[in-house]
Amino acid sequence: MRELFRQFSLSAKIGMIGGMLGGLAGSAVAIAAAPIGGSIFVAIFFAVFLGGMWMGFGPQVRRNRLLGRGVRAQATLLTIGETGITAQGNYGVAKLRLRVEPPDGGDPYEATTKALINRFEVPAYQPGARLEVVIDPANRTKIAVV
Repeated sequence: MRELFRQFSLSAKIGMIGGMLGGLAGSAVAIAAAPIGGSIFVAIFFAVFLGGMWMGFGPQVRRNRLLGRGVRAQATLLTIGETGITAQGNYGVAKLRLRVEPPDGGDPYEATTKALINRFEVPAYQPGARLEVVIDPANRTKIAVV
């Protein structure tokens, strides 16, 4: 998570820290005003908040971890499909089915992953395209497009 936080702009970091401080202050007030009800509210709020953070940032955290410890390999794009998710206007999340060729000379295998693709780069992601990927050494079905 630390690596992801470092990628944010200064204004995003200030906003996140300010939001966390405001949430903590609000939690303290809720507990002071109604110790039992406030504690229950704060516990539910933080569970929902942390769950949302993990849903939002978890995929990027896992991808960064895989890029750091994974093994590079080549893959051939078999199919590409839309997920209906768009990020930052020009980036769509695409579902890719790939034939991965392990660097150790093992048998090629198929794997599926999602990738954030700039809409202007879509022509480079056509079936048959060669892509560089990173494979998780512990579970070779976990891959990320570099």
